Amino acid sequence: MDDSLFIRELGIKSPMLKVLDFLMDNESFDYSKTDIAEGSGLSRTTLFKVWPRLEELELISATRTVGQAKMYRLNKQNPIVKKLMELDDAISEYFAQKHCAPMAASLQENVSESAASDRVLAKAEVD
Repeated sequence: MDDSLFIRELGIKSPMLKVLDFLMDNESFDYSKTDIAEGSGLSRTTLFKVWPRLEELELISATRTVGQAKMYRLNKQNPIVKKLMELDDAISEYFAQKHCAPMAASLQENVSESAASDRVLAKAEVD
């Protein structure tokens, strides 16, 4: 599993941060602990080591029970989670602007060249 932009740019491979990153990237749904471990690229053993701290800090919340499995999601009301989400958004925006601005300039240049070429062809057809 490749690291997300958030994990890669922060350079921190903490299991706790990996769990939070997975849940931030998939905030619309709730997940079982097994799903969270797999999605985070962690073993269940590692997840179970950090789980009490996630609950203690109220970074996650239980949503429902499906069969035997309890489902969890990110607690978006938690101030720490809010700041982490802001940071995730800021990192994404920074790299989007950094990488897209040169591409947009190149695209604009290509469009301008194409338009100039079209004008030359149109003039040649008229003559």
